[in-house]
Amino acid sequence: MRLTFVGEDEDLPADDHLMSLKALTEKLRLETRRPSYLEWKGAVNSDVIQCKLPSGVMKGFGNIDEALSWLRRELTDMRLQDQQLARQLMRLRSDINKLKIEQTCHLHRRMLNDLSDLLFECPVTPGLGLSAPLRLIGVTKMNINSRRFSLC
Repeated sequence: MRLTFVGEDEDLPADDHLMSLKALTEKLRLETRRPSYLEWKGAVNSDVIQCKLPSGVMKGFGNIDEALSWLRRELTDMRLQDQQLARQLMRLRSDINKLKIEQTCHLHRRMLNDLSDLLFECPVTPGLGLSAPLRLIGVTKMNINSRRFSLC
């Protein structure tokens, strides 16, 4: 059950109050004299007048052909600039990838050198062989310099 107040109709939409207010102001021919509204109304009217100018008069251009040729030149310049930026981005990406590969190769080379130095420094007893952690990662006396441990 919905409560209704005096003067309220149930079947009217929610914005009906605004519509009835607009209708009443038109019926009574009421207008505002606020300066901000008058400035806005003047700006709207001047925009409408500018839109009604003849098609031959355009802002900054003598005719439509000049405007279109200028627009074509601008679009061509933008396309060229876009292509240059794309090439520069691709070059930067390839340089970054090369640097990553070089850094990885350098780190692996250093790791292998450290490991081989460690192997040569430690005396190897015939019964023990290599330590268990080195055997777990696949390092043996025979394959320390194998291509398997190198990215280069």
